[in-house]
Amino acid sequence: MTNTLTLTDVSVRYPDGDRTVTALDHVSLTAAPGTVTAVVGESGCGKSTLLSVAAGLTVPDAGQVHRDRTGMVFQSANLFSSLRVREQLLIVDHIQGRRPGATEKRKADALLERVGLGGYGDRRVHQLSGGQRQRVNIARALTGSPRVLLADEPTSALDAALSRTIVGLLRGLTDELGLATVLVTHDRSQLDLADAVVTLRDGAVVAS
Repeated sequence: MTNTLTLTDVSVRYPDGDRTVTALDHVSLTAAPGTVTAVVGESGCGKSTLLSVAAGLTVPDAGQVHRDRTGMVFQSANLFSSLRVREQLLIVDHIQGRRPGATEKRKADALLERVGLGGYGDRRVHQLSGGQRQRVNIARALTGSPRVLLADEPTSALDAALSRTIVGLLRGLTDELGLATVLVTHDRSQLDLADAVVTLRDGAVVAS
C-alpha cells in the first residue's frame, strides 16, 4: 500500500522571548490510502503544528515531508454568509482564477450529495444546522479531488451525537474515495473509527 502522506523525523522550533520552543520534536507519521489516522493529545502538545506541516503551511526546521494533493477540513466551517451552499464550493474555482461552468456546478452538487446534502445547493448558510455547515466544509475540502484529507478538530463545536455522525462521514469518505485522512481530535470516544492513533506530548510522539 502506497503512503500518500509521510512525515519523517520532523522538528519545528520557534522563538519565544529569550528561549526556543520545540513545537514538534522528531515526529514521524505515515498515512496510507483508505485509512484514518487520529492524532490526540493535550492542548499545546503540537497537534495543530503537525497538521500545519502536513498541509504545507509550515516548513519544518528538520526532517522530510512527502504528500500528495491535500484538502483541509477546518475546525470552524468558515462559510460565507452571502453565498448559497453550492457557491461555497465553487468559490474555490474563483480563488484559483477559474470561472466555474456547468461541469463544476454538477461536480459541486455531486459532492453535496456525497456528504448527505443532496438538494441543498441553493440554500443559504443561515438555513443550515451546525452539523450541516460542517458537511459543507467537508465537501469544500473535497473540491480539488485530494488524496490526503486533513481534519482539524472538525467536531469541537458539535454535540456528541453529531460529532459521531461527522466522524462517521469522514470514515465513510475515506473508505469510498481511498483518502489518507489525518484527524486531529480531542474526543477519544471517536477513536474506534480510526485505523491508527498517534498520541503527542510536548511535541513528541509518545504512543502510536
